Amino acid sequence: MLIIQLLLIAGVIVVALLAMRFVPGARSLALKRIFALLFVLAAILAIIFPNALTALAHMMGVGRGTDLLLYGLVIGTLLFAVATIRAKARSDARVTDLARAVALMEARIAERDEARGTTGDPS
Repeated sequence: MLIIQLLLIAGVIVVALLAMRFVPGARSLALKRIFALLFVLAAILAIIFPNALTALAHMMGVGRGTDLLLYGLVIGTLLFAVATIRAKARSDARVTDLARAVALMEARIAERDEARGTTGDPS
Protein backbone atom coordinates (compact mmCIF):
# COMPACT_ATOMS: atom_id res chain seq x y z
CA MET A 1 0.00 0.00 0.00
CA LEU A 2 1.32 3.43 -0.93
CA ILE A 3 1.83 6.26 1.55
CA ILE A 4 -0.84 8.34 -0.14
CA GLN A 5 -3.37 5.54 0.19
CA LEU A 6 -2.68 5.35 3.92
CA LEU A 7 -2.97 9.12 4.24
CA LEU A 8 -6.21 9.25 2.29
CA ILE A 9 -7.71 6.45 4.35
CA ALA A 10 -6.59 8.23 7.52
CA GLY A 11 -8.15 11.44 6.21
CA VAL A 12 -11.48 9.75 5.56
CA ILE A 13 -11.40 8.18 9.05
CA VAL A 14 -10.66 11.58 10.61
CA VAL A 15 -13.60 13.09 8.71
CA ALA A 16 -15.84 10.28 9.94
CA LEU A 17 -14.68 10.77 13.54
CA LEU A 18 -15.25 14.51 13.29
CA ALA A 19 -18.73 13.84 11.94
CA MET A 20 -19.53 11.80 15.01
CA ARG A 21 -17.80 13.87 17.70
CA PHE A 22 -17.66 17.45 16.41
CA VAL A 23 -18.85 19.86 19.10
CA PRO A 24 -19.59 23.54 18.61
CA GLY A 25 -17.86 26.22 20.61
CA ALA A 26 -14.67 28.19 20.94
CA ARG A 27 -12.49 25.16 20.28
CA SER A 28 -14.31 24.49 17.03
CA LEU A 29 -13.94 28.09 15.91
CA ALA A 30 -10.22 28.04 16.71
CA LEU A 31 -9.74 24.84 14.69
CA LYS A 32 -11.61 26.35 11.74
CA ARG A 33 -9.36 29.41 11.83
CA ILE A 34 -6.20 27.32 12.07
CA PHE A 35 -7.27 25.14 9.13
CA ALA A 36 -8.17 28.23 7.11
CA LEU A 37 -4.74 29.73 7.74
CA LEU A 38 -3.01 26.45 6.87
CA PHE A 39 -5.05 26.23 3.68
CA VAL A 40 -4.08 29.76 2.66
CA LEU A 41 -0.43 29.07 3.42
CA ALA A 42 -0.47 25.80 1.46
CA ALA A 43 -2.22 27.47 -1.49
CA ILE A 44 0.33 30.30 -1.58
CA LEU A 45 3.24 27.85 -1.41
CA ALA A 46 1.72 25.69 -4.17
CA ILE A 47 1.33 28.77 -6.37
CA ILE A 48 4.86 30.03 -5.73
CA PHE A 49 6.53 26.61 -5.93
CA PRO A 50 4.42 24.40 -8.26
CA ASN A 51 7.25 21.90 -8.71
CA ALA A 52 7.36 21.36 -4.95
CA LEU A 53 3.82 19.97 -5.10
CA THR A 54 4.92 17.51 -7.79
CA ALA A 55 7.98 16.54 -5.75
CA LEU A 56 5.78 16.01 -2.67
CA ALA A 57 3.41 13.91 -4.77
CA HIS A 58 6.29 11.73 -5.98
CA MET A 59 7.48 11.23 -2.39
CA MET A 60 3.98 10.06 -1.46
CA GLY A 61 3.66 7.70 -4.39
CA VAL A 62 1.36 9.87 -6.51
CA GLY A 63 2.21 10.46 -10.15
CA ARG A 64 1.44 14.18 -10.42
CA GLY A 65 1.04 17.15 -8.13
CA THR A 66 -2.40 17.82 -9.56
CA ASP A 67 -3.53 14.36 -8.49
CA LEU A 68 -2.28 15.02 -4.97
CA LEU A 69 -4.11 18.33 -4.99
CA LEU A 70 -7.29 16.58 -6.12
CA TYR A 71 -7.03 14.05 -3.31
CA GLY A 72 -6.63 16.86 -0.82
CA LEU A 73 -9.64 18.63 -2.28
CA VAL A 74 -11.72 15.47 -1.94
CA ILE A 75 -10.85 15.25 1.77
CA GLY A 76 -11.51 18.97 2.18
CA THR A 77 -14.88 18.66 0.46
CA LEU A 78 -15.82 15.80 2.77
CA LEU A 79 -14.88 17.92 5.78
CA PHE A 80 -16.94 20.83 4.47
CA ALA A 81 -19.93 18.58 3.79
CA VAL A 82 -19.79 17.07 7.28
CA ALA A 83 -19.48 20.49 8.91
CA THR A 84 -22.39 21.85 6.86
CA ILE A 85 -24.63 18.89 7.65
CA ARG A 86 -23.83 19.16 11.36
CA ALA A 87 -24.48 22.91 11.39
CA LYS A 88 -27.82 22.42 9.64
CA ALA A 89 -28.80 19.72 12.13
CA ARG A 90 -28.00 22.07 15.03
CA SER A 91 -29.98 24.86 13.37
CA ASP A 92 -32.95 22.57 12.75
CA ALA A 93 -32.88 21.46 16.39
CA ARG A 94 -32.94 25.10 17.54
CA VAL A 95 -35.88 25.90 15.26
CA THR A 96 -37.75 22.87 16.60
CA ASP A 97 -37.13 23.96 20.19
CA LEU A 98 -38.33 27.48 19.40
CA ALA A 99 -41.46 26.18 17.65
CA ARG A 100 -42.28 24.02 20.68
CA ALA A 101 -41.77 26.95 23.04
CA VAL A 102 -44.04 29.19 20.95
CA ALA A 103 -46.73 26.49 20.76
CA LEU A 104 -46.62 25.98 24.53
CA MET A 105 -46.74 29.72 25.16
CA GLU A 106 -49.74 30.13 22.85
CA ALA A 107 -51.49 27.22 24.59
CA ARG A 108 -50.88 28.79 28.02
CA ILE A 109 -52.19 32.16 26.81
CA ALA A 110 -55.30 30.49 25.37
CA GLU A 111 -55.90 28.62 28.67
CA ARG A 112 -55.47 31.83 30.66
CA ASP A 113 -57.85 33.70 28.38
CA GLU A 114 -60.43 30.90 28.68
CA ALA A 115 -60.13 30.96 32.48
CA ARG A 116 -60.70 34.73 32.49
CA GLY A 117 -63.56 34.44 30.05
CA THR A 118 -61.85 36.62 27.46
CA THR A 119 -60.78 35.93 23.93
CA GLY A 120 -57.36 36.39 22.45
CA ASP A 121 -58.80 38.85 19.92
CA PRO A 122 -57.97 42.46 20.98
CA SER A 123 -60.78 44.04 18.91
